[in-house]
Amino acid sequence: MKKFWRVFGWIFLGIFLQFKFNALYGIVFLENLNFHDRSYWVEMKMTPSDESLRVLNVKTTVHHSLGSDYFANVYIPKQYKILNHEPYVGVENMEGYQSYKMDMKRKYRDVLAETNFILIPQQKKIVSLPIKVHFENLKQRLHADETFKLSTQSKNTTLEGPEKAEAIYPQKLGM
Repeated sequence: MKKFWRVFGWIFLGIFLQFKFNALYGIVFLENLNFHDRSYWVEMKMTPSDESLRVLNVKTTVHHSLGSDYFANVYIPKQYKILNHEPYVGVENMEGYQSYKMDMKRKYRDVLAETNFILIPQQKKIVSLPIKVHFENLKQRLHADETFKLSTQSKNTTLEGPEKAEAIYPQKLGM
């Protein structure tokens, strides 16, 4: 009987060591699922310049995320020309908007992206239009944000909105 327990112990130790990292990942996954809500953050800042050229800094964050694949797409009105990025055609086409892909990267429990857009207004006067941000995974749209608005008066472009837009959802499997 002693020999049986000795062999059983070594087998159990081998299995435990082989799957150690998967077990730790499972513990973190369950802790996220039960104790943390998932938050979506959008932060935007506009850097002014002397000319009509503006630099729009966009930061997107999925906080306490469970899934591995998150995508954020920014929709900027067509009345503004973006100089440093090409439009992204792999997403839903919205009338009056050009879409741009954010490069989302995982950092521990968060998925983050930060991009600068150099924009120029195409008209002297543009009414206040929302900048749309869509958070998606491979299966569904998780959150859509239209908090921030761009407007132009005599080639002076301004960004309206809070410092950070946040939406909180309870965690669910498959989200």
